[in-house]
Parts: sequence; C-alpha cells; structure tokens
Amino acid sequence: MPGTPRTVKIAYVTDRSFLKPTLLSMWSLLQHLQESAELHIWGDGLEPQDWADVKAVAAEHAGLTLFCKDMGSGYLEGAHGPTDYISAATMGRLFIPRLINGYVLYIDGDTLVTGDVGPLFRVDLDGAYAGVVRDYHITHWLSEPEEMTADRDARLAEIQQFMNPARVEDYFNAGVLLLNCDTLRAHPALMARMEDVAAASACTHGDQDHLNALFGTDVMQLDPAWNASWGRIRRQRGLLAQLGLKIEGYVPGSPVILHYHGPKKPWRDRRWDVWSSRGRATLLYQRAMHRFVRQYPHLKPL
Repeated sequence: MPGTPRTVKIAYVTDRSFLKPTLLSMWSLLQHLQESAELHIWGDGLEPQDWADVKAVAAEHAGLTLFCKDMGSGYLEGAHGPTDYISAATMGRLFIPRLINGYVLYIDGDTLVTGDVGPLFRVDLDGAYAGVVRDYHITHWLSEPEEMTADRDARLAEIQQFMNPARVEDYFNAGVLLLNCDTLRAHPALMARMEDVAAASACTHGDQDHLNALFGTDVMQLDPAWNASWGRIRRQRGLLAQLGLKIEGYVPGSPVILHYHGPKKPWRDRRWDVWSSRGRATLLYQRAMHRFVRQYPHLKPL
C-alpha cells in the first residue's frame, strides 16, 4: 500500500436532531482506530450538554485530539436540506477544506464504522480533490437498463448534464469523503463555488449533486468498503465489475464504513432479514447500538 504517513483527521457535522446517531458512529470509529488522530465535530444548534456528550464519548480514545466547532453563525445561512431526512447541517462539510488542512475523512452520522480507517490515509490522492465511492443506486440502475423507468431515466439525464464531461457512471455518494484539503485550497475560485450553500441547496440532491458537479473527473474512485451502502459491498463490487468500472487505492477485505442512507434508519427499523445484506447490516448496527447504549443510556438514537 503506497503513500507516506499522514495525520489521521476525521470530521463529522451534525445538528441536535442527528446528534445521537452521529455519536454512535463516532464511538464505533474510536472502537477500531489503531493510531492517534484528530477528530473534528462541528455542530449546528448544539447546546452545552450536547457538547459535553461529544467530549465524553471522545474521551474513550487516549490518542485523540478533539476539535469542536459551532457552525451556527454565518456558515449555513441560506442552506436547506434536499429532503426531510437530510439536514441542512450536512452542508457544513463544504467548509472543511477551508478550516482543516491535509487529508480529512468526512463521515455522515448515519454510519457504523466496523474497521480501522487509518489505512485510508496512506492512499496517495495524487492531486485528486477527493477520494470517493460511486453511488450504489446509480451503479445499480446502470447495470439493469431493461428495468429503466421514466423517473430513473430523467435522474440519470440530470446527472449527466451537471457532471459533463465526467461520466454519470462516476457519480459518487457524498456520505463518506476523503477530502484533499490542501489541493482544494489551491483553487480559490473552486473553493468559493464549493462554499455556496444556496447553490448547493438548489440541487435535487443537495450538496451531493453540488460536489459531483464541481469535482467532476478530479476524484479517486475508492472501493465500496469505505462507503458500503447498507453493507452491500459484494453486490456493489459485482456491479462495478459488470460495468467495467475500476477502483483505486487500498482495498479492504470487508466493509470499513457501513452507510445507512435513505429515509429508513437501522435505529428505528426493528425488522431485518438475515438472508439479505441489508438485513445483516441492520443487525450489526443494532448490536453495536446495544453496546453503545449500555455505556451511554441517555444517547440512544431515536
């Protein structure tokens, strides 16, 4: 695995409504982290007790340096989430390159970390703006053209339009991003566009579409293990191979970050089918949540 050692830096951005699942994700990250690291927690509308909870969970890792930032003043004015289950607070990630240097791993709060993220920081992005993982749903749609619907066709056409000349096949999910902050800061005009939260809010899928349009071909496509859609890593790897789409960087043997994107969340849905990867991923989350809640009963995600 190539690359020189870098400081491991991880960032989460949340508001009060999503704080508890974010803290569970953060806790799971620290359970597996094998080296010292910086952890950046940015909050919108968090109260003193919320920040105390952040610090209590962060205290579990002896080699951790915690940085807390209130995003409530000035950063998110004019921002709104694209759906009722995606908060405007997520757009705080657009400011990460301005405020943190080096490589920074941004992670959504609806995730469960099941492995050490440290090896990702030994990947050389080689001038790319970010290391990303292709969006599972877009890859799935492209793999079965015979199942295309009018809505899917319209969405793919929309993506192609704002990503051109990049390919729709390379549209990524922004829930996990390895941001190359120094490279991004070297392009002030790009940074200014990136931080335009009003423009990001106007996109169909918010700042995910916004970032895809801005980054275009200047990304490194990583293995799905780093952003495993409901644990469907084997399925997604198969779809990528079917479409002839290549990945770069370090390839873990099993998922490192499980991402529970979409309106349904594993802390709310008590049902699972152990025969499906989605069901097994839900069970993994609920087992982790049980351990987390034993330590922090008042932080159970709702």
